[in-house]
Amino acid sequence: MANCSNTPVTGCLDVTIQESIILPNYNVQNSYNTFTVCGINNYVTRTETIDSKWTDSGIGIISFVNTASAAIPGSFVNSDVKYIRITNFPTSATFASIHCIKDNTESVTFKVDPGKSLILSNDDLEIPSSTSSSFSYMTEIKAMAGNGDATYTGSIQIEYVVASI
Repeated sequence: MANCSNTPVTGCLDVTIQESIILPNYNVQNSYNTFTVCGINNYVTRTETIDSKWTDSGIGIISFVNTASAAIPGSFVNSDVKYIRITNFPTSATFASIHCIKDNTESVTFKVDPGKSLILSNDDLEIPSSTSSSFSYMTEIKAMAGNGDATYTGSIQIEYVVASI
C-alpha cells in the first residue's frame, strides 16, 4: 500500500502497470510502472453495457462540471479528477470507441479492444490541444460499441473507475 503522509485523512490509490514477454530467442523482458495518487476522497467504479444502437458519438458515461455546486449524479468536478481507467471487458463483441470531448467542439477518440484498458492518470492531461493542459478542459467522456457502423449489432461491456479529491 501507498505510504502517503496524509493517510488515512485521504486515500492513496496505488497503480501498477506491468508487461512481460518471452521473445522468440527465449529472452524474457519485463517492465513495469508503479505510481501512487494521494489525496483521493472519492473512488467510483461502474459497469455499463453499451448497445450498438447508440450512434452519433456514443452515450455519455462520465460528465465533468466546473464546480461542486454544478454537480449532478454521475458527474465529477473536472479539476478534482486525478485518475480514470476505462476497461472493455474481454467478453465484449467488439472494440469500444472512447470519445474524450471538450465543449462538443473538440474531441479525441481512443479504440479500446476487448480485454484492454485506457488509463488517464495525470491531472495535467491535455485533451486535445489547448493553451493549458488539464482535465478541466474535458467536459464529457462517451463510449460507443465499435465505430458506429450500421451493420454491427452487438454490444460491449465496459467498466470505468474515477478517482478524485
